Amino acid sequence: MTKNNLPQRQYHLDYLRVFASIAIILLHVTAQNLPYVELAGTERNIYNICNGASRWGVPVFVMMSGALFLPREIPTKTLYKKYILRMAIAYVVWSAFYAVVDPIGQFVFTEGYQLSFVEILGNFISGAVHLWFLPMIIGLYMCIPLIKQLTKSDNLIKYFLLLSFVFCFIKTQAELVTTHFLSDNVELIFDSINTVFKNFNVNMILGFVSYFILGFYLNKTEISKKHRTIIYILGVIGLILTIWLNLLASENAGKSLEVFYSATSINVLLMSMAIFVWFKYNVKGNDKFNKVIIKLSKYSFGAFLVHIFILQVLHAFGIQTTSFHPVLSVPAITIFTAIASYLISFVLNKIPVIKKYIV
Repeated sequence: MTKNNLPQRQYHLDYLRVFASIAIILLHVTAQNLPYVELAGTERNIYNICNGASRWGVPVFVMMSGALFLPREIPTKTLYKKYILRMAIAYVVWSAFYAVVDPIGQFVFTEGYQLSFVEILGNFISGAVHLWFLPMIIGLYMCIPLIKQLTKSDNLIKYFLLLSFVFCFIKTQAELVTTHFLSDNVELIFDSINTVFKNFNVNMILGFVSYFILGFYLNKTEISKKHRTIIYILGVIGLILTIWLNLLASENAGKSLEVFYSATSINVLLMSMAIFVWFKYNVKGNDKFNKVIIKLSKYSFGAFLVHIFILQVLHAFGIQTTSFHPVLSVPAITIFTAIASYLISFVLNKIPVIKKYIV
């Protein structure tokens, strides 16, 4: 505890927030042209490696949220007025921004392009490609008063995570493997088993709530060096499987797929756990660098929200990963997009109302 009787700042969460935002930018940089390159080409392998290796970004963001929110006592009224309201306003504003900016850009740079009002309205309601994250987080925030009761007992947490691993992660992995690698007869049998699983109707232990609770548990629990080593090894295996299985599934299908990139696959779970635990135990930093990371961490949410706009602008001017070899284009565009996104977020965070509700 500090002299102000407040918990000491958890610097690893600041580092994780910054690097997770960059991982998500890398994901979207490589996703732009992933479906359009030849399956057997070097470019496809580079995109697949970079995209697969960045899939821990969103799960780790959710784990950080659990680590930060679940230890705190937040009145439900405050939860809605301060946190949920902010996310809802951010969704509306940024969804409107992208719904308007995208057709304008397309109109300027694409001859004869037209988009009806109904299509623009539909885009506004559904949100840009990355804005799904905000309703998902709002849903988790809504459940915090209920989840808090669960987190009062380590045994209940372990029980919840066990159920989630069986009904969410194992089920997803089995479904992916049988669908893309095994015979039709095996797939038919699994479909029947899957029907039984669905009939259990245990929806509360599915989805990102698992990562939310897992982040809280891993952050508060002391993990022995031996167990950390096992987690790191499993994380490397998860990384390899994410890249390799998705490449094999794409080759079998004769087209680019992203099936093993799923956040509810075991391979992504293992990768995300390893990243989270490694940062917890290995990132200390120094005072000067910590101050920089804390500043960047403050602007990471805004950078996440605006980075798709930067990619749209680059694409409109003909700058994308296919403009030159992806060995150079992927890191170059990722770095440029990250820097530009953080700079814009920095500026937006200087505007009082925008700072409070939108970034």
